[in-house]
Amino acid sequence: MSTYTIEQICEDGPQYAMAMLIECIKSGEPFVTYGAIASELEYQLKINKIFSTHMGYVAGTLMDSILEIDPKAPLINVLITRPTGIPGVGAGGYLAKRYKSPKLLKWDKVPLSKKKEIIERERKKVFKYKKWEEIYKELFGGSSVKLRTETGTEYDFSTSSNYGGAAESDEHKKLKEWVSLNPHKIGVSKTFGVGITESRLLSGDEVDVVFSDGNSFKVIEVKSCRSNNEDFKRGVYQCVKYREVKKAEHAPYDIDVQSILVTERELNPELQERAKLLGIKWKMVSVNK
Repeated sequence: MSTYTIEQICEDGPQYAMAMLIECIKSGEPFVTYGAIASELEYQLKINKIFSTHMGYVAGTLMDSILEIDPKAPLINVLITRPTGIPGVGAGGYLAKRYKSPKLLKWDKVPLSKKKEIIERERKKVFKYKKWEEIYKELFGGSSVKLRTETGTEYDFSTSSNYGGAAESDEHKKLKEWVSLNPHKIGVSKTFGVGITESRLLSGDEVDVVFSDGNSFKVIEVKSCRSNNEDFKRGVYQCVKYREVKKAEHAPYDIDVQSILVTERELNPELQERAKLLGIKWKMVSVNK
């Protein structure tokens, strides 16, 4: 382990920061914190301790390099934030220039509501931009660096087999995969593309299928022909949980999240009413015949 200089992390850090941002965009995560980047650089550069307050220098260096390649590129550095989801004063300088608003130079004095409005506008552009990987290759060459993968160690039924039973039936797997490939059959626009199966939330839960365009999400729980009413009841409340956790992951930003329960048998009237009351959409399909 060794110490570091600002010059060193500005030279060696941007490739890891951008790799983390690209991963964030692909997975639909809301932002990458300064602390997360500092932790990654400690691991990658074998440095004992890097102060997260220095990550603003890394973010600025990266953004300057990106703008040299494409001066009109969205400000991806707004996704590098404090734990609150709000970027630091460094981002204010870039936003002031981009939006021709000198007031943004005094970022700490900008009202929170105004910050959120400006950042949300830029975030949408960041998620829609299609050249991030192209820019990464031009800046750093070759394929993306291998980021550290961390796994939890806490045992939780929500992340393991169903209450001690088999982890997943063939029928459940088939239904889940069918849903991911047929969004329009459950009322999801084809523009969302193919769904991601077994998408993990920050709570540790795994959602059967998630569709996302970067700003809107459809979180899907499936219950196959093997399920009974107790399974359906649990499914309704799983949908509530997944919706709220996904929203919480993006706080303080408001995002559109819709939960859908997909079953292969009809819900009883009580559960249909309960699902409606809780704002859970329900769709019945026939896949396992």
